[in-house]
Amino acid sequence: MAVKYRLYQDNREKSPQKGKWYAKAVVDEVVDTSQLAELIQRNSSMKRSDVVAVLTELSEVLRDQLLAGNRVKIDGLGSFKVGFSSRPADKREDWVPTTHISSTRINFQPETMDTYSGGKRTRSASALQGIEFVELRGYDDGKASASPGGGEEEGGGGSMG
Repeated sequence: MAVKYRLYQDNREKSPQKGKWYAKAVVDEVVDTSQLAELIQRNSSMKRSDVVAVLTELSEVLRDQLLAGNRVKIDGLGSFKVGFSSRPADKREDWVPTTHISSTRINFQPETMDTYSGGKRTRSASALQGIEFVELRGYDDGKASASPGGGEEEGGGGSMG
């Protein structure tokens, strides 16, 4: 198994990187709770129904803890916390959450591990140790350009649905 990517060329008119080629991760499929439960059942002594119950409860408890303003750390995976964007107010007393908070999100920070090579420290997601990459086939192979940030990509924001 490998993470797939596709290549695209930056063709934005005012970009200093115009004409350069980049890669972005693409998603093959979405694995839902039911599929996760099936996979976990195969690797454990738990029944699928038990796994579904635990995963359902995890999502509810995770939500409750995030709404309480807590960070939730799952060992071997990473931690979740609430993030938001806000608009400015001219004066402190004018700032009101319902008016000035413009969007909310869930931030995910993967559990990391440090490796040392050549006197440099590299930090990487421990859950992705041994990751491999392959180019997605069957798309336009980069002949048509895409602007950065578009398309079916996996990005950093981290949201739960």
